Amino acid sequence: MPAREATALTATVTQETLPPNDPSHGTPAAMRRRVIAFTVDGATARWEQTDYGHPGRWNAPDPRGIAGKLQPKTEALRTAAAALGACLD
Repeated sequence: MPAREATALTATVTQETLPPNDPSHGTPAAMRRRVIAFTVDGATARWEQTDYGHPGRWNAPDPRGIAGKLQPKTEALRTAAAALGACLD
């Protein structure tokens, strides 16, 4: 019997609200931040999305580290990160 191959993709989305004037952003309004991480067969791609600069309206996800193996999938992962983040709205 031939060996079976499997590929697994896991995704996690965390969202937090940082208080006004927090050292991480310094703006007078609270700031929301999402971190979206994908792991595919041990390779990870991380994205960050915030409402920095205009509270309540999300900026596009920015990459925060993409393993070389996943770099050819950058645009698909960016789209997936935005879609998963929208599930929290």
